[in-house]
Amino acid sequence: METLYPYALLVHLCCAIIFLGYLFFDVAILSRALKRFTPELASKIEQAIGSRAIKIMPICVLLLLLTGGVMLSNYVGGEKGWLETPFQRLLLCKVALACVIFALVIFSLACKFLNKSNPLAPIIHPFVLILGVGIVICAKWMWFI
Repeated sequence: METLYPYALLVHLCCAIIFLGYLFFDVAILSRALKRFTPELASKIEQAIGSRAIKIMPICVLLLLLTGGVMLSNYVGGEKGWLETPFQRLLLCKVALACVIFALVIFSLACKFLNKSNPLAPIIHPFVLILGVGIVICAKWMWFI
């Protein structure tokens, strides 16, 4: 697994940039820009962006999960323990936040593919963006404690 680590890290970072970049764009820029358009045009813009995002984002999330698991195995489990060091505690906090994001992605995809309305739709992207920022903070902080 140690030979895969640099590759997993590279894929993980690229996917995280894509995922959080899209969320930031959606929350901070697109949602406010759409208010300047007519509702019909805003809806068309959202559908155009959403139809592309629905093809890319699940793959990014899956790759984040898989590469995160590969990297996680280098730091926890077995003889290394699970909550032995502050590093491991922050790492597992990061994993818990990522699991919440993954559950929300699964829930949203299920709603989409079952043609059900998503009751979390108005708040899901800002909430996931906040969780993502929390993950980034944990990812940096755990190397300094």
